[in-house]
Amino acid sequence: MAIDSQAEIAASVGALHDLGPGYDQALAEGLVERIGADIDKRIAAQIGERVTAEVDSRVLSQLDRYAGCRHQRRRAKRMAKDERRKIRAERVDQSARQSFLLAVGSTAAALFVTAIVLTASPGIAAIMLMAFIWVIVGAVNVAHAVRKHPPK
Repeated sequence: MAIDSQAEIAASVGALHDLGPGYDQALAEGLVERIGADIDKRIAAQIGERVTAEVDSRVLSQLDRYAGCRHQRRRAKRMAKDERRKIRAERVDQSARQSFLLAVGSTAAALFVTAIVLTASPGIAAIMLMAFIWVIVGAVNVAHAVRKHPPK
């Protein structure tokens, strides 16, 4: 995700440089749309996790109702719990890696954009565009930092 986002931001900056200041709004809207789509994917994944947890709890309640032996119910609960623990551990590892890549990548992209904007035309419009990009980068990083992490 971070590499694709960096490439898209670089492409947007290149397009802005080629097209001129008349296309600032359209390029900014496109960038915000891509970020919104990424957030939508994350929300869909969280909803899928919640549905999976609900299904697991219902399956266990059905096992309690129909399974005759206590040891079978206990073993099934242990297996489900172990599986959930493994999945959570994998998600936490992936989440930490994603957080780091997002922070480093977005900061690098913003610094790259700042360098391009300030060397190309250090006018008021360029400074406003640079400030807008830094605000977007900051908002994405803050939103990612305050999102709800999966329970441990």
